[in-house]
Amino acid sequence: MRCFLALLLTGLALPLVQASEPQTIEATIDMPASQAYEWGFAVDVMRSEAGVVLNDLVLLEDDGPGAGHSEKGTFKESIHAGVLARKTFELDDPTAADAHVVLYMEPAGREDQPTYYLIVNGHRIEGNPISWHDPNWHWVKVPVEYLKAGANEVVVGSDAPEDKAYQLLIARDDEYDAGGGKFVYQGNTALISSGQIRGDANSAEYGFEPINVGEHSGKSTDGGKSWNQYSLGATNDVSGEYVIRLNLTRRKPLGILRSPAIDLWEGSTPDARSIKPQCDVTALHFEGQGSTPKDTTIRWALRFADTPDLEDASWGEFSHTSEGDAATIQIARVHNRYMQWEARLETAYPLATPVVTGASVTRTLQFDSPQPNTFFVTECENPRLRYSSYRFQYEDAAAPQLAELRNRLKLDELLADTHGDFEKINRLRHFVSQQWYHGSPLPNYPEWNALDILDRRDACGKGGMCIQFSIVFIQSLASLGYQARHVNIFNHESVEVYIDDLGKWVHADPESVFDSYEFNTETGEPVNIHEQHEHFLSKYGLSASNPIDWMSAQPWCNHPDSGLPENSPPLEISTFTPWLNSPNPGERPPQHNLTGFFRMMPRNNYFSQPTPRPLSQGSAWWPWNGYLNWYDGATPRKLQYALHSDRIADFYPTLNQVAFTATHGEREGDVRVQMHSITPNFESYEINVDDTGWRDADREFVWLLNRSALNTLEMRTRNALGVTGRPSRMEVLYHYREPYRPREARVRE
Repeated sequence: MRCFLALLLTGLALPLVQASEPQTIEATIDMPASQAYEWGFAVDVMRSEAGVVLNDLVLLEDDGPGAGHSEKGTFKESIHAGVLARKTFELDDPTAADAHVVLYMEPAGREDQPTYYLIVNGHRIEGNPISWHDPNWHWVKVPVEYLKAGANEVVVGSDAPEDKAYQLLIARDDEYDAGGGKFVYQGNTALISSGQIRGDANSAEYGFEPINVGEHSGKSTDGGKSWNQYSLGATNDVSGEYVIRLNLTRRKPLGILRSPAIDLWEGSTPDARSIKPQCDVTALHFEGQGSTPKDTTIRWALRFADTPDLEDASWGEFSHTSEGDAATIQIARVHNRYMQWEARLETAYPLATPVVTGASVTRTLQFDSPQPNTFFVTECENPRLRYSSYRFQYEDAAAPQLAELRNRLKLDELLADTHGDFEKINRLRHFVSQQWYHGSPLPNYPEWNALDILDRRDACGKGGMCIQFSIVFIQSLASLGYQARHVNIFNHESVEVYIDDLGKWVHADPESVFDSYEFNTETGEPVNIHEQHEHFLSKYGLSASNPIDWMSAQPWCNHPDSGLPENSPPLEISTFTPWLNSPNPGERPPQHNLTGFFRMMPRNNYFSQPTPRPLSQGSAWWPWNGYLNWYDGATPRKLQYALHSDRIADFYPTLNQVAFTATHGEREGDVRVQMHSITPNFESYEINVDDTGWRDADREFVWLLNRSALNTLEMRTRNALGVTGRPSRMEVLYHYREPYRPREARVRE
């Protein structure tokens, strides 16, 4: 494994025994914007061919928290001849490169469906044919010149007879609280529903704006002559908002790109595997690189710390600021080892964006080199940690429901004779799949709570469908100390679990009709959903030059009429369920065939925080707006959602592994080690020195090397439920030599 060593601790350079002459060098680290984007943090910015730019998707939406299949009453509006639905959108500035009205409206059927139309500020626009893939979602392109500052009126109608009416989804007022609440932030509910924004939602300083449910929706039963608000639906008594959204292609006013932690001592040794000397940074020159068209700017800032752990509070606030497309910052002396830079991209014009292309950091380093040809790192397994830009909320290991679930399902007894994390997780996957057979969770749709779902199974004989299997699996895993999260793929809900044995996330499906995982037959490695997604794209010849058209009326994959090639990916399934191993492909779980698009909910703490969550998940075509959605060149963003990412780190942060630094200490043979990790419910670090056994350790410690010996060090984390992470490892050969003395001097002694 490639070794990424950045080294350790604070303070001035200290003399080493048998050191060579002090050295002074100048070293430069060049970091392209693409590298910062992949390994650092990115908020409201995106990649482009030129560099990193402001995000260009702006969604206006006030219906997400209440949208879905409601059991409290009517949640649809029949749109047919004579019945119209109206939605209004307030725009301070209508400037946009493109605009779409996005609405959730079920057709009466795919065949012979009458057309529908929009009237946008008095301009009629004919609706699109029904999408093959998303038949309930419709994107209608609106000429941007139809938009105006102030109130914009969108009317939806159809000349269909009543028996072929469209069914427009209504977000009911009485469903909002559990789905995220009655507030928008930056024009939509996504960051609130996904749990990314906290604070007093009644305070304007947080940027929250209240949703007065029903204020922006109206219904006419006389062809538009008169309109009623707060009296929607077939029963004319529903207060709610129609699921009609406005998507604008224009730049966000502000976006932030932050680098990963930069080791300012980098360059003091010829390769990354070496143990570094302690350094003084006697001068630092930072240069931010980019371009700033008219009405745009880039504001640069730096911050420093003595740990590479970017979640550590010691990093503090950014300072040392500069501005522009070739900004420079000079610092005479830096007393910390690590640095992070930030670029704030801003625009005053929605069609213009600054571009960040990269940054460079040049330092003057002073240090005492250790004795040459003495310390040799012969093995190094030191992961580079990926941090998500989104705040994933993990279940609290102390939640009492976890212990109750573990006891109720007798999980310790079930797993008593298993060996290792991978076997435990797969035995549990199969066990959950056998708890009931797939069935509808309606009526009385259960909460995202495994105990409630099992109660429903006991009372009704069925706990529900794929989402209920997923929740029971996720929370059963959490009760044992493992991390998993809910993922949604084509028409299906499933689970990815972090497997410490393998040091990676793996897609493991606990549904009664799936009960499987997939693995790569070329490597034997179990795969995650992103890897399955890559196989999916390859299988159907999809790419940036041949992307998916989500609104296409024609099939584009896994269909005899698609006209696309089907190249078999090197994937196979593994399952404990005999009938799933049938040689008939139609009887096998089509896991990778469902991963053309995937999204996740950025939390798994459903016991300690039951809401916000989608309404009746899986019973409607996913209108909730709190998902984090994957996109890439072949898989464009879906316009009904606000949160999208193409960063692997946002979906696959590195969990439960130790990244470490190693630095020469005050005496020859002393190595100062510092560890950091992303470990939910962290309890302790453990180390194993020279195979003497695992013991608890502080985050920072001194490793005393044995002279003329092969020294080994293993490091790992342990969480509050006793699960240990994949060990990191370092081996050092220390060739000790006494200082040279002539023979005569030794004889006299």
